[in-house]
Amino acid sequence: MENSVDIIRAKILDLISLNHKKSSALRRLHEVTKLQTVDISSSSLNSLLDHIKEKQDIMNSIDEIDKTFYDKFVELKLILGVKSIEEIDLAEFPEVSELKSTVQEIMNQLGDIDKLDKQNLNEVNVEIVKLKNDMKQVQTQSRVIKNYGGASKVSAYGKDYQGFYIDSKK
Repeated sequence: MENSVDIIRAKILDLISLNHKKSSALRRLHEVTKLQTVDISSSSLNSLLDHIKEKQDIMNSIDEIDKTFYDKFVELKLILGVKSIEEIDLAEFPEVSELKSTVQEIMNQLGDIDKLDKQNLNEVNVEIVKLKNDMKQVQTQSRVIKNYGGASKVSAYGKDYQGFYIDSKK
């Protein structure tokens, strides 16, 4: 039968393993976010939409990892009778150092992804402004053509104007 120290160590190692899974998923998320940057710069909307869906799938799997991690972490804190990871004795459980390290790595990855997402969002907003300006130009050109009479077969001078005068003073 395992003693409580072995059980606690196993739980800590399980948390570390979950963090490694999350870190791997975050690396993939970062790669997809980089691909979105390429999609935006090349105006590849279909590819961008595919990558948005792929990111959502990755984020859903990360959410599942987070839920499992939270439940196991709460359980570990209850077993140890602590309120935070900082209260765990590193001399007794040196594995906590690696747990802290993996948490820090994840925080760094999240920061990098957030920074790239913000850059992408800014680029998308710039493209939207360009598109709106292009649409305004097209609308203005359409109004000019319509007002000038080029949009219909009706003469700009009247519906039945035939181009000759009738002299009624004979």
